[in-house]
Amino acid sequence: MTKAEKRKLKKKDRGIVDFIKIVKHFFKNLNQWIEEMTDPRHPSYSIYTQNDLILMGVMKNVCSIKSMRQMDEKFNEETCIETMRILSGNNKLEEMPHYDTLNYYLERLSPECLSELRRQMANSLIRGKQFYHNRLLGKYWRVILDGTGLFYFKERHCENCLSETRKDENGNIEKRYYHKVVEAKLVLSDKIVISLGTEFIENEKEDVCKQDCETNAAKRLLNRIKREYPRLKICLQGDALYTTEPMMKLCKKHNWEYIFTHKNTRQKNVAEIYDWICLEEGQTKKENLCKKEEGIGSYVNHVEETAGKTETMNVFEYEYKYIENGQEKNTKFQWISSIELTERNLEEMIIAGRGRWRIENEGFNNQKNGLYNICHINSRNSNAMKNHYLLIQVADIMMQLYLCWNPLIKEIGQSIKNTSSRLLESFRRHFITKEDVFYIERYTTVYLE
Repeated sequence: MTKAEKRKLKKKDRGIVDFIKIVKHFFKNLNQWIEEMTDPRHPSYSIYTQNDLILMGVMKNVCSIKSMRQMDEKFNEETCIETMRILSGNNKLEEMPHYDTLNYYLERLSPECLSELRRQMANSLIRGKQFYHNRLLGKYWRVILDGTGLFYFKERHCENCLSETRKDENGNIEKRYYHKVVEAKLVLSDKIVISLGTEFIENEKEDVCKQDCETNAAKRLLNRIKREYPRLKICLQGDALYTTEPMMKLCKKHNWEYIFTHKNTRQKNVAEIYDWICLEEGQTKKENLCKKEEGIGSYVNHVEETAGKTETMNVFEYEYKYIENGQEKNTKFQWISSIELTERNLEEMIIAGRGRWRIENEGFNNQKNGLYNICHINSRNSNAMKNHYLLIQVADIMMQLYLCWNPLIKEIGQSIKNTSSRLLESFRRHFITKEDVFYIERYTTVYLE
C-alpha cells in the first residue's frame, strides 16, 4: 500500500466517534454503574460528577498520556470539554477537572468500587455471547494468572511495601522496596484478553515475620473470583509456580479445570514417571499438529496414580523443529491438566497451553512499555496508586475492543501507539454532537473479528 493510499484511508477514521461507538455498544449502562459507586466526597463540595472524574482518567490512559500534568495540558481544549459532557452525561461541565482534583478523589475512593465497575463490564461481555465460540472445548473460559512488579523505591514508601536485599554491581548490599500485583486475565479471543480480577501483594504492616507472596495473593484472588462469578465455568492457567497440589485442590474445590506449565523441578515424581512411561512407549502420540509447524503431540492420562499424588495430573507435551540461522533447532513444551486428553482435543489443548505464555507476556508488556506505562507513579498515596492501576485495567478493556473492531488499523498496518495518538488528536480536535451519539446508539452494529 502506498503512502497516498494510506492517507486516503486515514480520512475515513472517525477517531473518538468510533471509540464512543464501541463503549456505548458494549457498555450501555456504564454511566449508571459509575454513578452507583460510593462517592467519598462531601456533596456540598463536589463540583464534578463521578462520571467526569472516572472517564477523564480512562481517556488519559486510552490516549497514552503518561503523567497527570501532561493530561492537564492536553485536555485543556473546548472540544475535550464538549466531548466529555457527552461521555459523562454532565451538561453543566464547564472545565475539565484539574489533575489534583482527580487525585484527591482517587485517594479517598475505595478500590472495591473500581473492581465492581470492572466486574460489571466483564459480566456484560460474558453475557453478550459474542465470545462464546472462543471457549476452550466449547465450554471453559480460560483465566490466566500472572504476577508482575509495579513500583520500586530506594526507601520505604509505606507500611505495606515488600522488601528485598540484594547486592549491587560493586558488591554492596542494598535494600529495595517494591509493590507487586497478581492479575487474573480472562481470554475472550486471541486478540482480547481483559482483566478479570486484581490482588495487590502487600504486607499488612511494616514489621512482619513473613512477607506476602504471589502464591498467597493468587489464592485470595481466586476465592474472590469464585464469589463474584459463581457459575462461570473456568479453566485456570498459570506458569510452573502454580503447579502445586494446594493450587489444584483449590481449583477442585471451586469446580474449575486447570492447565499449568510443567517443569521437572516442580513436580519431580510426575516428571520421572512420565519419562519412564515414554521410554516404554506407553504414551499416545499424534503428528502434524499446529498447521505449519507440523509438530508432534503426546500425552499420558492420570500419571498421579503411579506417582502417588492425590490430585488429577494428566501430562501432555508438544515438540516441533525449526530452522534458525541455517541450523535445525528443537522446541518442547509440557503441561499438567485436570482435563482428560484425547486425540480429538489434543491440538486444542496444546494451542491453549502455548497461548498462556504469549498472552501473558504481550498483556503486561503492552501495559508496561506500550500504551499505559503502569510503572509510572501518578500519585504517592497508596490508595490512589491502586485506583490508578484499576483505571488502567478499565481503560484497557475498552481499548482492546476498539482495536479488535476497527478495520482501518489492520488494513493500513497502524501500530497501537499511533492509534492512541490519533485518538488523542481526535479528542482534542473533533466536535461530537448529541445527534452523533443518538445515531451511534440507535443505528449502528458492531462486529468483532
